Amino acid sequence: MGYRSVAKAASSIFTLGLFPAMAAGQSQPVAVYDHDVMAPTAQAVRTTQPITIDGVLDEAVWMTAPPITDFRQTVPDEGAPVTERTEVRFLYDDDNIYVGAWLWDEGQVLTRLARRDAGVPDADFFVVLFDSYHDHRTAYRFATSPSGMKRDEIVTGGYGQGGGGFGDTSWDPIWDIRTSITDEGWFVEMRIPFSQLRYRSDDIQDWGLQVERKIRRKGEDTLWAFTPRNQPGGVNRYGHLTRIQGIEQGKRLEIVPFVTARAEYRDIAQASSAPFSNPFRSGSDLFGNFGADLKYRLGSNLTLDATVNPDFGQVELDPAVINLTAFETRFSENRPFFVEGAEIFRFGEGSGSDAQLLYSRRIGRAPQGSVPSQAAYSDVPGAGTILGAAKVTGKTATGWSMAVLNAVGGREEAPWVDAEGERFHTEVEPLTNYLAARVRRDRESGTQSFGAIATAVNRSLGTEALEARLRSAGYAAGVDGRIQWDDQSWSLAGRLSASHVSGSPGAMSLTQRSSARYMARPDASHLDFDPEATSLQGFSGRVDLDRQSGTWQGGLSVSATSPGFEVNDLGFQNTADRVDMNARFGYRQPRAGQYLRSLSITGATGTVTNFGGEAVSRDASLALNATHTSQNGFSLRVARQFASWNDRLTRGGPLTRDPAGYSANISVNTDSRRTLQLRSGFQISGDDGGGSRRSGNLNATFRIGEIWEVQLGSNLSRSSSPAQYVTTVTAPAATNTYGYRYVFAGIDQQTFEVTARLNVTFTPDLTFEVYAQPFVSSGDYRELKELAAPRTFDFLRYGEDIGSISRGEDGRYRIDPTGQDQGVFTVTDRDFNFRSLIGNAVLRWEWRPGSTLFLVWQQTRSERLTPGLGVPEGTYGDLDLGRDTRALFRIHPENTLMVKLTYWLNP
Repeated sequence: MGYRSVAKAASSIFTLGLFPAMAAGQSQPVAVYDHDVMAPTAQAVRTTQPITIDGVLDEAVWMTAPPITDFRQTVPDEGAPVTERTEVRFLYDDDNIYVGAWLWDEGQVLTRLARRDAGVPDADFFVVLFDSYHDHRTAYRFATSPSGMKRDEIVTGGYGQGGGGFGDTSWDPIWDIRTSITDEGWFVEMRIPFSQLRYRSDDIQDWGLQVERKIRRKGEDTLWAFTPRNQPGGVNRYGHLTRIQGIEQGKRLEIVPFVTARAEYRDIAQASSAPFSNPFRSGSDLFGNFGADLKYRLGSNLTLDATVNPDFGQVELDPAVINLTAFETRFSENRPFFVEGAEIFRFGEGSGSDAQLLYSRRIGRAPQGSVPSQAAYSDVPGAGTILGAAKVTGKTATGWSMAVLNAVGGREEAPWVDAEGERFHTEVEPLTNYLAARVRRDRESGTQSFGAIATAVNRSLGTEALEARLRSAGYAAGVDGRIQWDDQSWSLAGRLSASHVSGSPGAMSLTQRSSARYMARPDASHLDFDPEATSLQGFSGRVDLDRQSGTWQGGLSVSATSPGFEVNDLGFQNTADRVDMNARFGYRQPRAGQYLRSLSITGATGTVTNFGGEAVSRDASLALNATHTSQNGFSLRVARQFASWNDRLTRGGPLTRDPAGYSANISVNTDSRRTLQLRSGFQISGDDGGGSRRSGNLNATFRIGEIWEVQLGSNLSRSSSPAQYVTTVTAPAATNTYGYRYVFAGIDQQTFEVTARLNVTFTPDLTFEVYAQPFVSSGDYRELKELAAPRTFDFLRYGEDIGSISRGEDGRYRIDPTGQDQGVFTVTDRDFNFRSLIGNAVLRWEWRPGSTLFLVWQQTRSERLTPGLGVPEGTYGDLDLGRDTRALFRIHPENTLMVKLTYWLNP
């Protein structure tokens, strides 16, 4: 009996014997999986013979290693054997571990070239993961397609179906991969140097091991160490790779020096207040830079990473946004030095915390100070200088993980000249030291963990202006932990952190008045604003209890963040003074059925209060996600927001009412394996106060041949709000609102954006990428009005309900709130049209292992049209797609050309 016959018979026995209802297309619960009993074992064999990495696997020594062949499907036929014959073998020598995979296939092998670390849903895939520490927590993932592309990452915690883990694709080790395709299938040969992995120093080692195969044309995903879909997956569910003996640590030092050259071309406008041109920039400026990254293994468990004068010139530009709120926009971190190893610094796993104790974009941020208003020209740097940064990361054999990061931001002085040409210098960013340290202990095969984190920021404030604006020091510390039991069916996770910030009374007053807390609110009896304070303390904590396996899953969460909690010196935080309670419960289809590949239905409800007990949010939602057996997907979510209070609308003023509302969104996507994949969604929301929002998006991915991929995405949104905050005006006569007038306006906003990407992969080592984002947005402010009374959503319109309003030739509104020329104030017309086009093109060539040449072109175009700038009335405040998109190409661009060369040394 041949392999096919055996596989077919085994599949029939499994289907009709173990799960008889499956023959009728009915879903049945999968039997409980006992990992300790059923975890498979593979054996690695030492070799002294040379192995040529060519994807042919013709060396006789491969046959001395026992193969692993028992792969089982997670989808579509969960638990059944892989439908195509699969064998994987492992060899090793003093310096490398070798992986050989025989992936036979009687059908068509699907392949496509793509850049390193790209997702390739339309190509077959082979994946091997090594838990080389054998700590059941972290693994190194190496993956490839039949074209030989590389995808490598560090995965932590859960991974795969239901894993809930974390993947860091910024890790780019030096390793070799070759593949070959024949009429019988495709074949893989990998060589992974031990120097690129971290492992214990034991003479005889066992590693955790997982192997995956994806056969795309069948929609078939298979695992060697099998875990049912309705149970948590992850590193602690891996099998074992045994008999690795006598391996050395390899070379300890890696150095990557680099040189860069940059040319900037832009229009430099002449200041109206000065009779001379800009003395700092000519409009055609050249810059050069050099530096180095270093990696040194301090021992078998610890690694030092350092960077001197780092350069991040090739990082993609941040997307354009229009932010009319009081809250900061959070952008993702893309700089490799900070992204690599970030999983160790993750704090509060499973907690869903809004506050992030380590947000590395604070390091090297744009200067926070400014030059005096009398400056006619200035040269304020766009980003702070990082003089140097270093981090030490590692793990011990007893389950401890540790990481320390330290970076020094340089003092930034901006030169400027006044209208008479006299030169000055102003400090706009102080010398700053950033420190973060993290430890974590994993126990019981990764099902229990606890840890601690601490961060510190210290600034050397040299001017009164910076002392009044910036905190001199910020500290935070926390502990977190997680336990899982009943074969990981249940999870309890928690975290508790505290913060302490200090500075001058002026800086601490700004901290207390910030949008995260508004501690000076006049009607907040639970808050204590102190204008003479020189420090502020607070805490934040959260507890999550989750049922994470089985057909019915759910959880409960409770979190609290005190008003004084502040971590924005090195972290990211938008809210404080919050107590959040929510519950979720849902159904998850245990296995693929006759019609649906996956299905989940989840209901949730939550209430958020401030520390005064006032409910600032109450909602309930129902969400459905489904994937058809054709791999077309569908999702729907509906939510109801109940009437609550709002302690942020007046931006430091009294409490207001938040009307009840609703929201719904629906999205669909076609099979990602197709040449053309479409994804589309529509969102709608509204409230009883007259607010509404409608938005839709359409995204398409075209894959042309082996090397071309085009991605086009578009989004159009229209929103209307009856109460957009404008300003606060002192008015002693307004006793009803505590001596202030809180001025609002209705606003109609429209935004249209397109995101376009072209990826061309000539070889796995040579890629070309183009990115562009046209963005246009308009805001039409309607009637101006003021809050009628605290704890309401009632407003008094100027010129109708109270007082009078008139518009001057300069575009400013004169408002007489009493109609008796008392307390008169003016408000600028806030209508706007914003147009932006940003993009870049990057040619990346890895000309030798670890050494890369970047050629980069970046372009930005932007303008904001508002009244009072000589712009004709009628050309702002409304969105005209034809007019605004044509205008994009009339804006004079700013161009930047860059060259960066790196050279990998492993002395």
